[in-house]
Amino acid sequence: NMKVGSTRYAVMCDDSGVLADEGVVARVADDVFYFTTTSSGSATVYRELSRLNTEWRLDCGLVNLTGAYSAMNLAGPASRAVLATLTDMDLSSGAFPYLAVRSGQVAGVPVRMMRVGFVGEWGYEIHAPAEYGPVLWDLLMKAGEASGIGAFGVEAQRLLRLEKGHLIVSQDTDGLTHPFEVGMDWAVKLDKPFFTGQRSLKIIRKLPLKRRLVGFMLPANHLGQVPQECHLIIGDGDIIGRVTSISWSPNVGRHIGLAFVPPEMTAPGTALSIRVTDGSMVPAEVCTTPFFDPTDARQKEAT
Repeated sequence: NMKVGSTRYAVMCDDSGVLADEGVVARVADDVFYFTTTSSGSATVYRELSRLNTEWRLDCGLVNLTGAYSAMNLAGPASRAVLATLTDMDLSSGAFPYLAVRSGQVAGVPVRMMRVGFVGEWGYEIHAPAEYGPVLWDLLMKAGEASGIGAFGVEAQRLLRLEKGHLIVSQDTDGLTHPFEVGMDWAVKLDKPFFTGQRSLKIIRKLPLKRRLVGFMLPANHLGQVPQECHLIIGDGDIIGRVTSISWSPNVGRHIGLAFVPPEMTAPGTALSIRVTDGSMVPAEVCTTPFFDPTDARQKEAT
C-alpha cells in the first residue's frame, strides 16, 4: 500500500522471527521498488531474497546495485540550501517531504534521493551511478564551503544515531534478538497476509519478554572508568544484561548508551550497575530515548 514516491523503514526477519537486517524501502514506480540494507548486509539479503524468489516462483526480478551505485548523506541545517545550488529539483517540504524519494539531477548527475534521517538531521541520501561518485562528492563539498561543510564518517554517524536512540543491527542485536525486544513492535504488522517469520512472531508475541533494549546514562559527574560495549550489567551478583552501545555525547553532555536489561528494569530512573574491565562497578540510570532532540525538530521545517 505504499504510494509511488514514498519510502518506509523496514525490518527483515528470518523464519524464527530473529531480526536479520533492516533498511529503507522506496517505491519508485508501480512495479519497481528500491531498497537499502545495512552496510554489510547487502550480499546476504540479496542471496536470501533470490532464494525465496526462486522457491516461491515469483514473477519478480532482483538486481543487486551495491557495486553500481555510490551513496552519500548530505545532512544538517544548511543541507537543503547547499543542495539547491546544484539542482533544479523542487526541494520544498511540500514537493519533497520527509520519507519521500525523488529522481532528478544534481550538477548534471542522475540521482535518486531519499529524505531520510538516520543521523537525526534534515538531510538527503543521494544515490548516483558509481562512476559519478567522486565528482559528485567534490561538487557537494565545493558547494558547501561557504556553509562550513565537513565530511563525517562512520564514527560520527554512530554517535549521531545513538543520540536519536537508533539501533544498529548486529551491534545492538544478536543472533536471538526479535523485534519486540528492541521496541520495533510498530514495524511488525502481524495482520499482514504473510511475511517471513510471521508465524514465529505470532507465537513469540504471546510470550513474556525476557529482556528489553533501553537507553541509559552515566552520572553527569562521572570521572572514572567508562564502560565499553559488551560490558555486563550486574544485579544481586548475577549477570542480568549487557551494554550494546555507549559513547560520550557532546550534545547531551553525558555518556549515553543502549543496553539489554530484564523487563522489570526498563522504567526511566531505574539504577543499573555495570561491571567494567577491572571488575569495579559503574552506576548508570535507565532513561528515555531519543537522548537528543526528542521532538525531531531538527528534521522538520523551521517555523
